[in-house]
Amino acid sequence: MCSSLRSRLLGTFVVAALALPHATWAQGYQEGVNVSAEYLPLTLKHQEGQKQEFRASISRFNMGIPYFLKPDKSQYLILGVQSEAYSFQGPRPGFNVNNLYSVTPTLGYNRRLSDKLRMDAILLPTLSSDFKRIKGENFLFGGIVRATYKVNPRLALRGSVGYREQYYGALYIVQVGLDWQVSEKVRIFGDAPTSLTINYTHSPKLSTGFDLLAGNSSYRFGQQNQYLRYSFATPGVFAEYNIKPGLALRAKVGYSLIRNLEVFNENDKADNVDFVVLGNEPKHISPEIEKGVAFRLALSYRIFTK
Repeated sequence: MCSSLRSRLLGTFVVAALALPHATWAQGYQEGVNVSAEYLPLTLKHQEGQKQEFRASISRFNMGIPYFLKPDKSQYLILGVQSEAYSFQGPRPGFNVNNLYSVTPTLGYNRRLSDKLRMDAILLPTLSSDFKRIKGENFLFGGIVRATYKVNPRLALRGSVGYREQYYGALYIVQVGLDWQVSEKVRIFGDAPTSLTINYTHSPKLSTGFDLLAGNSSYRFGQQNQYLRYSFATPGVFAEYNIKPGLALRAKVGYSLIRNLEVFNENDKADNVDFVVLGNEPKHISPEIEKGVAFRLALSYRIFTK
C-alpha cells in the first residue's frame, strides 16, 4: 500500500474522534473545553536531494458543552465549536503558505436508550482555508452517528459511521473503539486503528502513558486555486497533571511516522469509498515532508456526565 493511501486510511478513522466530544460510561466525562499548542520542526526534501528546514505551530481550541434535557442526564444537547490555526515559519520553497485556519461549529444530541446503550449524533459544518477570498465552496459539511455499549462496569465498546466533505473529495467514516478499565491504575481507550491511549495512574494528581493519534484534514488556498492536505500519525509518550478535579494539563513528546503536508491543484480530487480511493491518486505538486518529532501541550476542562 502506498504511503499516501496508507496515511489517508489512517487519518480517516480519527476524524470522528477529533470531531466528536468524547464521553463513555467508563470515563464518565467529556472534554468540555480543550486548548492545545503543538510545535513541529519540519524538513522539506527536494528531488535533487537538497533539504530545507522550517517549522510549524498549531493552536487548537475545542469546546463541547452538554445542555442536559433530563435531570438524570439521560438526554443532552452538545453545543460547541472547534477551531485550528496553523502558522509556518522559515524558508520553504515550493510550499507557499503562511497561515491556515479551520472553524467547525458543532450541534449534537446524546441519548441513553437503556442501561447499556447510549447513542449520539452531531453535525459538523466546516470552514477551512487561508481565509483569503472566501467562497461558497470553502464551506464543507458532514455529520457522524455513534453508539456506545456498556459490556460491564469496566468495559464499553463503541462504533461510529459518518460522512465529511473534504477538498480532495468525499470522506466516509467507519470507526470502532473501546474504553477498558483494565485495573485500578491502567486504562486503555481509543478508536481503531488510529486513536489509542494507554494510561497509568500514579496518584490522583499524576498519570503517564502512551498515545497514538492520526488525522487527515484539508485547507483551500484563496489565491492560488490550490488546496493542502495534512495527514499524520504520531505515537508518543505523555505526562498528565490534574490541577484540580476536572482540570488537567498534558504534555506529549511524539514522533510522526506519517507526516504529509501536500499541496494539490484545486481540480485534483479522488473520493474515498470504504477507505478505497476511486480512480487515480492525485499527485501533489509540493516537496515531500520528512518524518520527525512533535511536541504538544494541552489544557482540558472535563465535564462529568454521570
